[in-house]
Amino acid sequence: MEKKIVITALVLAMFVLVIDTTIMNVSISTLIKDFHTNVATVQGAITLYALVMASFMITGGKIGDIIGRKRAFRTGLIVYGTGSFLTAISPTMDVLFIGWSILEGIGATLVMPAIQTLVTSNYSGKDRALAYGILGGIVASAIALGPIIGGWLTTKYTWRLAFGGEVVIVLIVLLLSRYILDAPLETEEKPKLDIVGSIISALGMGFIVFGILLAGDYGWWEARHIFSIGGIEISPFGLSPTPVFILAGIIILLCFALWEHHVIILGRMPLVRLDVLKDRRITSGIFVQMAQTTLIGGFLFSMALFLQIALGFDAMQTGFLYLPLSIPLLIASLTASRLSARIAPKRIIQVGLLVLIAGLLLAIATINVEVRGFALLTGFALIGIGVGVMSSQIMNLVLSQVVHERTSETAAFMSTSQNLGMAIGTALMGSIVIVGFVGGATTLINDSTVIPEDLKPSVISSVEENSRFLTNQQLTAILKDAPPGLSQEISRVNEVARI
Repeated sequence: MEKKIVITALVLAMFVLVIDTTIMNVSISTLIKDFHTNVATVQGAITLYALVMASFMITGGKIGDIIGRKRAFRTGLIVYGTGSFLTAISPTMDVLFIGWSILEGIGATLVMPAIQTLVTSNYSGKDRALAYGILGGIVASAIALGPIIGGWLTTKYTWRLAFGGEVVIVLIVLLLSRYILDAPLETEEKPKLDIVGSIISALGMGFIVFGILLAGDYGWWEARHIFSIGGIEISPFGLSPTPVFILAGIIILLCFALWEHHVIILGRMPLVRLDVLKDRRITSGIFVQMAQTTLIGGFLFSMALFLQIALGFDAMQTGFLYLPLSIPLLIASLTASRLSARIAPKRIIQVGLLVLIAGLLLAIATINVEVRGFALLTGFALIGIGVGVMSSQIMNLVLSQVVHERTSETAAFMSTSQNLGMAIGTALMGSIVIVGFVGGATTLINDSTVIPEDLKPSVISSVEENSRFLTNQQLTAILKDAPPGLSQEISRVNEVARI
């Protein structure tokens, strides 16, 4: 009975951590309206949440080693619950950033590695593999149910109820957590936090994702306009800040590797022993998980934009349009957990990845200003099956086989890859769609026979400097004083360039 209570507590905790981003994705248009903001700001909140988790997940895992995994689990839940409560009552976007992007992100960095490590102290053998499979399936389930729950609450009531519900779930998990057995320390030496390593690793990953996020406004290589921080211009040789920050992030991460090696030579305890990455099972699992979350993160964000901005659907309609993805995802994750007893998890993951790619290609081929129902929904279903199959097995494949002494470090790397992938997916897709929109709109404006030639340079300049996604109704309101023919032509450019 206690083992069932333990898995229930761990499952609920994992569910509430993962569901957050998907709820935000279907609430984009409502948040823009409620806080009088724009897509870029909401995208920034979504990306920062995942970025905080990705940047500090290794540090959170190490803190769990120091204070105990069960204590870290409970502490993280309290911080996360506080952030959820602050988000639910947030009067401004700034408060939402603090509650959701920062506090919830920090809480998650303590909870996620602890969940994965606590499985090893509460289960063994086939029970442990099954527990990891269930947790992987719950990650998939949260991705599936998030749009539906978030869409329903946002449309019928308010998105704030979703975060209020998270506070209730956190309180339930805290009550159930007394049945969880703590994981023993993996070394006789008392762990210590490598503060310098924590700062360097967080900066490295932060610079990379921040650079990708800036690509939407400044371009991927040549700067569309000057980037500055505190009045200091940062656009060397006319470059966009994107390659500058990405390169800086890579260099910082290399410095992190050198620092960790230096700490080991001095006989001190590093933030993480990087030799764990020499295990091919771990590195392949990390890579596949990052690839999967990058794809699904970018897909969910871009489809929310397409359905809500291009097609004008509300959050609830968006959520229900995800049903053809959600239902196959849930079924696939449960089926794959049972199949893993007879088929190697590696083969199941490979099949899932191929199905996911096929679904994405089919979705790309059928997206247009009018939804081609069956074909697009078939693409959704294939994506759901692929994600469900993979999510239920990656954690099982890696963590059920790793040696006990490396469980904590491996769990931190797996959690980092999951959240870094989601951050990169959202930031990368956000920047790609903005860059594509600007390029497409510029070409259409230049080719237009309706827009006067002397007006084209100023129109193109406005698009390049102030590009953002607008619904047809929003653009019509802005162009209300323009000549009817010109207004219709710009509306056409906007509609075609978005797609």
